Amino acid sequence: MNYINLNSNRGIVNLFADYVVKKINESGEFDSIVEVTDCGKFLILNGFTSKKEMLDLTDVKLKFTTEYEDLLKTFGYDNINIIDLLTYDVGLEKKDEMWFKFYPSTRAIYPQELINGVNRRFKDVVYHSITPDMVVELDFSQGGLNDEIFKYVPLNITSEFPHGYSLSMGRDMLYYSEYICTHYEHNLRTGEINFKFSLSKDDNDDYNIEVITESVYTNGDIKSLTLDVFDFNLDRFRNQLKKYDIIEDLTKPFDNKPWVTKDKLSDMYIF
Repeated sequence: MNYINLNSNRGIVNLFADYVVKKINESGEFDSIVEVTDCGKFLILNGFTSKKEMLDLTDVKLKFTTEYEDLLKTFGYDNINIIDLLTYDVGLEKKDEMWFKFYPSTRAIYPQELINGVNRRFKDVVYHSITPDMVVELDFSQGGLNDEIFKYVPLNITSEFPHGYSLSMGRDMLYYSEYICTHYEHNLRTGEINFKFSLSKDDNDDYNIEVITESVYTNGDIKSLTLDVFDFNLDRFRNQLKKYDIIEDLTKPFDNKPWVTKDKLSDMYIF
């Protein structure tokens, strides 16, 4: 997962995408995919939601610009013009399988080297994002970095998953997969993990997940252990996250998350 720097134009478009999803869900849980693109003088708001009632975007914009006034002005958003292409009352098709990559770190969606870099090496650099391979996306105001691989941000910047996605449109799968994979390293020494979350079932009535690791234990054994320990009940999981503010994915990316817990650690053994 790319790390998005909140203090950048890319951070702002992703923040606004999450902010709109949060406003959509103030009156209930709706399936939503919202994409925000910065085209210079305009923010293009695109996407779909199952919500029938339209948002009052004038009110949403006012609240957003008031709440994040200092951040917006720092990056040239003194006045936001929005092109609204959001489509309402749409039945969205949900995915039942998604692949994710995780790392043995304090926040499994990011490598520890990335987390350390954000906290130490890049404090005085204007950048937009960092990939797991440590490619730094620089602002055009910056010169090249001496010791890092870098690229420059594109002219048009678009929000990216999971930002702008409601829990029901794959965000819950990411969170639940991170919940599972947070348990692996302590007992199984898995290293980097490629994990396929799946709600489809095979001929044995088991969830069709896949686990690819660097562990001394076989991927098949780790998969079997995972299916024994975790119930994959996303309805109950989403209910437990109702009080979580998705904005904190950007504003507090390395803080403790309600799903980043090792409550099943005592069960994570292969004999």
